[in-house]
Amino acid sequence: MATKEAEMFYKQAMSYLDQGKIKKSIEFFENALNVDRDYVSAWNDKGVALMELGKYPEALECFEHVIRLEPGDNMAWYNRGYVLMILEEYSEAVNTFDLFLARYSKKDDFYKYALYMKAKGLYSLKKYDESLELIKKALKKDKKFKEARELMNLIGEEKTK
Repeated sequence: MATKEAEMFYKQAMSYLDQGKIKKSIEFFENALNVDRDYVSAWNDKGVALMELGKYPEALECFEHVIRLEPGDNMAWYNRGYVLMILEEYSEAVNTFDLFLARYSKKDDFYKYALYMKAKGLYSLKKYDESLELIKKALKKDKKFKEARELMNLIGEEKTK
């Protein structure tokens, strides 16, 4: 449980993050973490802020820290997979989304996006049939899922080459 001092820094960091003052928010997340190294929310949201700055390796470290502290934190797994996709670590991203999808509620939008992200990773690995299967599942959840439709068209183009 975070101390009152760490919570105060965290709340200030979130306020800065909400205002778009990303660098200032990171400074306050770090202050919170200096007080409480196990403050899961501060690690996670620091990772989100670092993503906003395009500092993906550092963001990945934050999400992995959250996972070490709280292995059941599903959003940390999702964020880890997302960053791995950006870093073009497709195999590891696919594995991460596998873990996320096995544990996460199928009713939530993040499930649909995780299906899409895993499909995108498989597409990048040239595993078109597996990718297409996941895209179909995502489209079952949301027939108007634009990005999924676009990826399905790309897969179709690749398979006809």
